[in-house]
Amino acid sequence: MNVATETGNWRRILGSLTLAVLLEQLPWSGWALALRPDFVLVGVLFWTLHQPARISFGAAFFLGLLADFQDGAVFGQHAIAYVIGVYLVLFLRLRLLQFDPFRQAAQLFPILLTVQLVVLLVGWLAVNPPAGLAMLLPVLSSTALWYLIALFVRLWHGKGMQDRA
Repeated sequence: MNVATETGNWRRILGSLTLAVLLEQLPWSGWALALRPDFVLVGVLFWTLHQPARISFGAAFFLGLLADFQDGAVFGQHAIAYVIGVYLVLFLRLRLLQFDPFRQAAQLFPILLTVQLVVLLVGWLAVNPPAGLAMLLPVLSSTALWYLIALFVRLWHGKGMQDRA
């Protein structure tokens, strides 16, 4: 691999993760806030799946701390959950790469749910119990976002919708 390709890979990774952080900064309110996908988590898990040597536990921990800072949450709450999510994606990596976008999103749903449950549990243990389970709603929108990203990447690489191989 030459230097230009390596630089291009880092630019794509950092660009997409920066976009994810900026999307978190938009002024979300009401139901849009409740249904907002966790853009940073989806970005970290995507790059962990496709570039595991470049994005792994350290980046997930750092971006989790950044998400804690953005949300005003307990410091380390998202970081712990993101590291658990990265571990699960690395554990299931070869399996996930074999699936089409719909099945990949279905396999990622429990991972995203686990991450949100860990965020909920750590917040509950550190501060106070949440008023409701509305914190679990972003799992559905994150799964839909994962499906759209995986479908886009599949189409970008020239694999059609009917390709089952």
